[in-house]
Amino acid sequence: MARRSTLKWNGKAISDRMRRAQKIGVNNTMSDCVVHAKNNHAWQNRSGVLEGSIDVAQGAREVPGGVEGIWGSKGVAYALIHERGGVITPTQAQALAIPQPDGSVRFVKSVTIPARPYLRPAADAHYPELARNIRTAFEQLGQGAA
Repeated sequence: MARRSTLKWNGKAISDRMRRAQKIGVNNTMSDCVVHAKNNHAWQNRSGVLEGSIDVAQGAREVPGGVEGIWGSKGVAYALIHERGGVITPTQAQALAIPQPDGSVRFVKSVTIPARPYLRPAADAHYPELARNIRTAFEQLGQGAA
């Protein structure tokens, strides 16, 4: 008598596991980026406001075609000028008032802020780890650990 072999298709379970692993991998990668950006920036931390604004803004979620999450600086008007640099000009006055260390004030038409990127270097350092983070989560989910 011929022996029959059977195959049990677990496609949905594997797809669900992969989607969960993608969310975990994206969240772990974003968290690594946040820590990197907070600990490795070129600007002087005076008040801690900008550094404190660096966080995961939206945890990983399913979107058409995959998974996405959002991290960066939120709620700090000057965050982008630090990241990219640029020129600040007055919008409601003829000059900008720049306080001086001796207590006096200097008036200028514009100020050029050099780029002091902190988000892009963190992304460059940790985005290459995304596939490994997803793979690790997938393996852990398969073992019931995550």
